[in-house]
Amino acid sequence: MSEIADNVIFKKDSGEKINVLQKYVGLKARQGGILTVNFRTPNEDMDQIKHFFEGMKGSEALKYNIGETGDVDCYFKGVAPLLKQIDEAGFEYSFLSVTLQELKKDYDDDIPNGCSC
Repeated sequence: MSEIADNVIFKKDSGEKINVLQKYVGLKARQGGILTVNFRTPNEDMDQIKHFFEGMKGSEALKYNIGETGDVDCYFKGVAPLLKQIDEAGFEYSFLSVTLQELKKDYDDDIPNGCSC
């Protein structure tokens, strides 16, 4: 049995990609296939993440892959302003929230076959 890797990879159609440790990524699934991706990283690690997402156009296609389990197609919806915070231990970190829309795939078995049996 293979192990799931400890990273999340985001890839643009251009081939540009970033690889982020799972411990820095939080995912929240919302209604309608909306996915909020929250990055909470040390300040020095946030520059690469911010650079990857800034300048993306709404509805630009990209993929994400959690733990090398397979690509998931989605669209970029937007990015919230970057926040810099200090936790209770005095550790400085950055927080960035990105919203994605998962692509709905139509499967043949989702279409009624016309049989009333």
